[in-house]
Amino acid sequence: MSYRIRFHPAVSEDLDSITAWLMDYAGSAAAERRLEEIEATIEALADLPHKGSCRDEIAPGLRAVPPGRKAVVAFTVDDDSREVHVHAVAYAGADWIARSEERRR
Repeated sequence: MSYRIRFHPAVSEDLDSITAWLMDYAGSAAAERRLEEIEATIEALADLPHKGSCRDEIAPGLRAVPPGRKAVVAFTVDDDSREVHVHAVAYAGADWIARSEERRR
């Protein structure tokens, strides 16, 4: 049985910023490929919610998974409600740790 994926409201801003940066830096085709990698990684968490590295030293239950070489998706898993909570998506050295700490509920 799959887990439901829930997003912090600011994740859409993360993705918009990543898209804009990639389009300026590498063009629209590269931006599209990277966003597809990120989206596929997030979608896969529905079936493999405990994927990635546990980062309890940052926050209890926080996990991080890299879609591709330069991105990070930070999330927590609620096994009772069968939900994955995506807190932040960062790219190219953006501070995903600070974003995750700020956005935890």
